Amino acid sequence: MDFYPTIWDVLHDGSIVGASGTVPGTVRLDVSIEYLRERFAEPGETIQVTLISCTRFAYREYGAQDFTTDPSTIADLEPEVLSAELVDGLCTVHCADGILEVAAADGAVKLDTGRGVALSELIDVANAYWNERT
Repeated sequence: MDFYPTIWDVLHDGSIVGASGTVPGTVRLDVSIEYLRERFAEPGETIQVTLISCTRFAYREYGAQDFTTDPSTIADLEPEVLSAELVDGLCTVHCADGILEVAAADGAVKLDTGRGVALSELIDVANAYWNERT
């Protein structure tokens, strides 16, 4: 399974509430997604996503002409993730109020406690949540 676009589909309904780092380079995101985060035993509020060897991290609100490329400015807008698609190495993340474009070689996930989480574990937690709702 590919990290992109899978991570964004798993974080459906989550909002990017923090971001740091530089492009090109490593960008760390804090994603607020309470219904998933509370399913982990460790206390905390966010799931951290690291974009490794990131060459594009840009957000454009619907109706805007230009993309915002500063990670902290993007986080201030708190884009809410809906879905994503990967085409020719560019992951387009459809958000409630705009489009986020991400190009990165790889990614990693951890809780805000610092514990690493495999993408497969996060998927299992999300699937369990959605299965309980149906």
